[in-house]
Amino acid sequence: MNINLAIEKLQTLCRNGDAAKLHREMFSNDCSISGEGAQGITVGSDLLPALTEMLKVTPKLSIRSVRTVELTENAAVTWLEWSSPSADGKGDTISFRSLTAWRKETDTWRIVADMYGFGLFSAS
Repeated sequence: MNINLAIEKLQTLCRNGDAAKLHREMFSNDCSISGEGAQGITVGSDLLPALTEMLKVTPKLSIRSVRTVELTENAAVTWLEWSSPSADGKGDTISFRSLTAWRKETDTWRIVADMYGFGLFSAS
């Protein structure tokens, strides 16, 4: 699977709303995530509650790669934009961006680290 297909799979799994399956299929066991407003770094299995909450508030999530760099055959980084209408359809669109590090594990790309901030890239 190439990295673009992995991003499409990430979006599909997010839209399906199954946080456990998303966690299992897209994130490495040692994944670490942090970003704007976070109290610290969330690692590994502690990520599941955060993913569960994210999927509740972003049911129609769209993910777009702004830039992808394959560093080696088994490592890549992506600058991603994430957006979704609010869960109730009445609020503002939820938007954030992230620098996401990927590692290929047995022919599957998995996220190993993610650093996010709110809003979209202004130059995109």
